[in-house]
This record gives sequence, C-alpha cells and structure tokens, in this order.
Amino acid sequence: MKNNKKAKKAGALALIIILGSIGTLGVMFLDLSEQVSAKKELPEDHLFVEDTYLLKTGETNETVNVTCTPYMTNIWDEDSGNIKVIAYVVKTSNKIADFKNTVEIGKIKADTTAELEIPIILSADTFRVDMLVFENDKMVLKGSFSITAEQKFYYSKEGDITRQEWELQNSKCDFIQIAYD
Repeated sequence: MKNNKKAKKAGALALIIILGSIGTLGVMFLDLSEQVSAKKELPEDHLFVEDTYLLKTGETNETVNVTCTPYMTNIWDEDSGNIKVIAYVVKTSNKIADFKNTVEIGKIKADTTAELEIPIILSADTFRVDMLVFENDKMVLKGSFSITAEQKFYYSKEGDITRQEWELQNSKCDFIQIAYD
C-alpha cells in the first residue's frame, strides 16, 4: 500500500511538472508569435544629419535662391519610414518666418545616406533656418543654422553698377534627436 501511495504522489507530481512545462512553453510560443507578427518599431536615434551645405541656384535684384542640402544617414538595418522635412526661414531682426518649404523625401534605404534638397529664398538680411525632420508624420530631428545674405555691388569708374552678386555666409547646422518618453 505504501508503494502504491508513493507511486500516486510521484505520478501526480510528474503530471504537474509536465502540465506546467507545457503551459510555460505555450506562453513562450504565444509571446514569440506575437513578437514576430507585430510591426517592427523604428528605433530611436537611427537617423542622423551628417552635414549641411548651401548651393546658390539663382538670384535677382531682391532675392537669392539657395538649395539647402542636408545629408541624412539611416544607420538602421532596414529602410526608414517616410521622411518629410519642413524648413522655416526666420528673419532674425523680427523673428518672423519669411519663407517655408516642405519637402517629401520618402524612405531612406538601410545603411545609406540620402542627399536632401530643400529650396529656400532669401533677401538681404540675416536669417535662422529651422529644419524639422518628420518620419511617418512624427518629428524625430530638428536643426537650425544662421545665414547672412548680402548683396555686393561693383561699380565702374563712372560710378555705374557694373555687376552685382549675392554673398552668403552660414554657420554650422546642428541637429538634435527629439526624445519621447
């Protein structure tokens, strides 16, 4: 009788262990399948602006057209989300935006750098150019730099203007990640 009771206890304990193991494996499998089927989240800090250049593309007596070219790198091992950049050209003397441009970039391939082209228009003054970078309609980066646009006039001996050109001076553009909790 004693052996029979011990065998029943051992059998019940073995059954509990087996059922517990099956339950644990089932929960692990469900969790794993949820992770695989869930949409991958974009990691923070996967987009970086390496540098920004200015290219003068045209000029009139009143304005100068400039293409602002930030080089953005996606360091993630998958394509980025849809990238959109909004640039505001703010006159520093009155802190009011004179110009706004929105550029839809699309996706940046994994481990690549994209050359973004953002056309802006400047008049003779000092400006701050604020650039806001959105990924899938969520702001992820912001950066700014200052730029001074100055008209240079060249005169003949008679005092007539022989030529005019725009001269641009800019500061380094620094971008920061937008942190979300």
